[in-house]
Amino acid sequence: GLTGGSSGINAEYGVVALSFMSYFAALVSEIGFDLALGVHVVLALRVGFEAHQARGNERSKSAFSKALVCCVGFVVLKLLDLPLREYWWPNCISGHFLSKICDIGQIWYAAEFVHVLGGPKKIE
Repeated sequence: GLTGGSSGINAEYGVVALSFMSYFAALVSEIGFDLALGVHVVLALRVGFEAHQARGNERSKSAFSKALVCCVGFVVLKLLDLPLREYWWPNCISGHFLSKICDIGQIWYAAEFVHVLGGPKKIE
């Protein structure tokens, strides 16, 4: 899997490299950032799912689910950026602004997920 042994380290570098490259992809193609973001999300979900399968519990399942909801919210609000601004009152609030709330949720729940998975270890 993506989370075990040296392949886990490679997957981590891959996720970081893909995140970094997504900014350059936006310069190369009109949909470059969207494609890179899609691949990044799928890879992060796979790594998170495998980590949960290997070491998870109900708390990690809850944190993972909440992070996923925030991720979906982020994507939907980004896609609705202009329509929200045009048709929603007050029109000063954009999907981009609202997606930042989902960003904060993703960070919070991803941190909780990692904290639960890495939880307290027994000292022997």
